[in-house]
Amino acid sequence: MQTTLQEEIRAFVLHTIVADMNHPLDLEEVTDASPMGTAGIDLDSLSLIELTMRLERRFGVEFPDTDIEPVGAMTLSELVADVVERGAAA
Repeated sequence: MQTTLQEEIRAFVLHTIVADMNHPLDLEEVTDASPMGTAGIDLDSLSLIELTMRLERRFGVEFPDTDIEPVGAMTLSELVADVVERGAAA
């Protein structure tokens, strides 16, 4: 079974947050509707910067500085869709 680019990005985001950034997160409680910022995954601004930098390196996309803060207001599924729209490459 082949995973889609969206599934790959979603898995990368969650793995990065938990394993690489050591952010406490109960993956059983995370849904595609979970906000990236407050009241959801709860990433602060520095964590959002780190996550977007890792997404840039892994998927060949670009997040201008002005686009980082809005990531905190996105849900997990919106972030995945945004990375795809930016031209993510597997």
